[in-house]
Amino acid sequence: MKEKQQIKYGAILSYLLLFINAVYGFVTIPFILQYVSSASYGVYKSIASLSASIAVVDFGLGTTMTRYIAKYKAQKDNDGANNFAGMVFVEFLIVFALLTIVGIVCFLNLNNIYSHSFSSQEIDLARTLFIFLIINLALTFFENLFFGIVIGSGHFVFSNSAKLISILARAALLFIFLPLTRNIFVVVISETIVILVTILIFIIYSRVKVGIKPKIKKWDGSLFKESLVYTLFVFAQNIIIQFNGNVDNVLIGAIISSNAVTVYSMSLIVYVTYENLATSISNLMLPRMTKKVVIGATPFELQSDVEKAGKFQYYVLAAALGGFFVLGKDFYKLWLGDGYDDCYLITLLLIVVTTFPLVENVAISVLRAKNKMGYRTLILFLSCVINIITTIIGIRLWGYFGAAIGTAIGRIVSFLLMNIYYHKVIGFKVISMMSKIMLKTTLCCFIPTIITFKVHTFLNSSLLAFIINVLVFVVIYGIIIFSFCLSKEEKVIIFGKFSKKLK
Repeated sequence: MKEKQQIKYGAILSYLLLFINAVYGFVTIPFILQYVSSASYGVYKSIASLSASIAVVDFGLGTTMTRYIAKYKAQKDNDGANNFAGMVFVEFLIVFALLTIVGIVCFLNLNNIYSHSFSSQEIDLARTLFIFLIINLALTFFENLFFGIVIGSGHFVFSNSAKLISILARAALLFIFLPLTRNIFVVVISETIVILVTILIFIIYSRVKVGIKPKIKKWDGSLFKESLVYTLFVFAQNIIIQFNGNVDNVLIGAIISSNAVTVYSMSLIVYVTYENLATSISNLMLPRMTKKVVIGATPFELQSDVEKAGKFQYYVLAAALGGFFVLGKDFYKLWLGDGYDDCYLITLLLIVVTTFPLVENVAISVLRAKNKMGYRTLILFLSCVINIITTIIGIRLWGYFGAAIGTAIGRIVSFLLMNIYYHKVIGFKVISMMSKIMLKTTLCCFIPTIITFKVHTFLNSSLLAFIINVLVFVVIYGIIIFSFCLSKEEKVIIFGKFSKKLK
């Protein structure tokens, strides 16, 4: 399958994966609670959150694998790819040792961590669950290495299909065995089984189809140092992003109340989903950008790819933004009921501000391909500091709205500084780039937004009315985008030969 087709169908599968993941979480939670006690589930969620925090020791090895495999594939150096993959597995052994140490320390201190909230029986359950979850975490790190090999080789359809099937398999095991056992361990054991099978499939595929067999023939010290620096920058960025994503809730809980945290968290759920709509495409672009950098692509050629991907991202984001602007209040009302009216304004502020960096985030793949990660790491750190300071001040003045304002200010500063770097160092014409990505689609989005707003005023806030409004927006938006925004090339990419019949 050609590269463009891999990206096209890989993107479709990414969105399907995003949807299935959301449905999986929405459906399985009440299902699990039917068969296990709320206390057991609470212990599981607490330990799962703890193990997720430990996951940062992954150091982003999967991303490192993707970048360098893509580089060697572009150079058609399969021996170099095999050798580098072997070196990364040495790094994995170091990460595994670190994970083991951190896991043992946490395991020995579980009693101290949860002594005030868990009974002695619940602490025993927590210890056993923690062992399983740490094993699953180590297996996930190992899986990510082979996933990085497959992604770095541009096999997006297979990689995303495998991820999709793994979710469905986990759900199937859960729905079959949980009613029979009524034991929370089914949740973690199901995950272990699925991860092991997925690893085996990735190993076979990477060897047979991709042709990568990790084996160290020559230890390249300079390459190891280079890749280690790259890995550390990815790790630092992941740490900062994770901290920045949680700091608002921490400060709101410390300064206001736990109820305020609940309201703000509901806003973040929609905000994070909105972000994922963009990253589903940008995550597929690293191998392509790496290949372009290797063959010496000009800044104009790299910017052209950022613009093309950014336009596709913004088609989706503009629809989500316009629809949420009109129907966001109804959505929260139908989803959560009364008491969450403030979520609408918080979410709207966050997604409007974050739209600008999201539509150009394929440029981050250019930085990764060029191994220029230091500046972005510094900017993310600065953004995090600004967020903390402005959030502390804002919360005292405007409550949890201040937290959203603080996050928005941090994102704006980061966006402006990164674009200065893109212009000065990478050679992008930023204003022209953003105009090509956003201008026409933004103008087209106004029409369905206004029409849906008018239709909305004549309908009540029932579920049926909400569905009708969504359909009105989607149909009108789709017709206008197809008629006035999509170029001939984009129509062929999306619809293939069928696009000629749609004219």
